[in-house]
Amino acid sequence: MYDAPIAEVSGACFAGDRLVLVGDAEPTLAWAPWDGEPGDWTVIDVAGLPGAPAETGQFEAVEHVADDTVLILCEEPALLVAVDLAGPSVVGSWHLQVALKGLSKSWRKDANSHGEGMFFGDDRVYVVKEKKPAAIVEFGVGASAGDPKPGTWTPPPSGDLHALAWSEVDLPDVSDVCVVDGTVWLLSDQARCRQTLTGEQVPLPKGIDKPEGLARTPEGRWLVVVDNRDGRHAIWVLEP
Repeated sequence: MYDAPIAEVSGACFAGDRLVLVGDAEPTLAWAPWDGEPGDWTVIDVAGLPGAPAETGQFEAVEHVADDTVLILCEEPALLVAVDLAGPSVVGSWHLQVALKGLSKSWRKDANSHGEGMFFGDDRVYVVKEKKPAAIVEFGVGASAGDPKPGTWTPPPSGDLHALAWSEVDLPDVSDVCVVDGTVWLLSDQARCRQTLTGEQVPLPKGIDKPEGLARTPEGRWLVVVDNRDGRHAIWVLEP
């Protein structure tokens, strides 16, 4: 276990050899070099960066796009924010708009269940809705690509991304998602496991309370971050 430099860690990813974290207590982003464990941390206030949107809301997830750019998923307002770590600066933002039959009502009703994780498809972003129902929502422009399939996302000009399709997942809740070798793994707090879209399930070790983020280390180990008040022992690295 390792300490995190921010409170209430809600998401994690690796950008090359850097571990990147976000938390939902404040609009902060943290990263550290990774060599089997985190090195010295850099912490920034995203809301104060050049190009930041007027309102960022709670940060729920982060994913590496390319090079020094990471994408942050904000829950309310439902928003994606791209940050260049080298600047650092905000280099893009996209509002997530939902008007799909069967989903728009629950999306509007529960602002705290907009999105907990995300992964990329070809020219689209799949956002994982936490609960009621737990679902995968496809955002992009144009037509739906069908069943969720990992791919490469090329950020379009800033603006709106619209929900194109959605599908429920067989879990009571989802707190994050991670793609490894083309396989989509969902993290569930209530079910206390990680699970593939085809239902393969691996229990979480005992002692992990309130798992919020899932990532795969460069050396091939699973990393889980937990939501606690002070960040102490928030980073768990699991043995194969």
